[in-house]
Amino acid sequence: MNNIHNSVNFDTPFIKSYLAILKNRKVVNHRDRTRKIIQEATEELASSFEAIPSNINDVFTCLKNHLRKNPKILGSAFAFAPEIMCSCPFVLRDVDRFISKDIADTFMYSNAVWYEAPVKQRKPVWSVPYFDIGKSGEDILLTTYSVPVFSKDSSMFGVVISDLLLARLEDIQKIE
Repeated sequence: MNNIHNSVNFDTPFIKSYLAILKNRKVVNHRDRTRKIIQEATEELASSFEAIPSNINDVFTCLKNHLRKNPKILGSAFAFAPEIMCSCPFVLRDVDRFISKDIADTFMYSNAVWYEAPVKQRKPVWSVPYFDIGKSGEDILLTTYSVPVFSKDSSMFGVVISDLLLARLEDIQKIE
């Protein structure tokens, strides 16, 4: 993301058109309902982790089930607190399947705003919209709802996230 402006051709009229569409009341109302659905589903998922998961495959299964039950969610992850384990199982919805990977293999997730903000604030947060250039496999505009996960003794051991797709980059560029 450091050189995002070098890798993507942002055309100001296209971005303005996209923002105008977002201001449309019907779109705003639909987005607010969708965000509430995603918040509730993600908080439910986070509460299902009562202890530090010991089996990564169980985490992947839990994330896939979360996506099956919530078709509006593009992807979901369980980001372990790095001091416990440097692992972030992530499941992404594809056309007719789910793609599973540990994004900690290629990305220092603990520096991402969707991880840092809920850890520092110790509460669920929505990220500002951001471009995920290639990290999910394609160039997309999304926002992430992040919920910190705590043990019974109130120590934070992870963050559960759900991604909401706002637009694919090629769709934004087609708006005139």
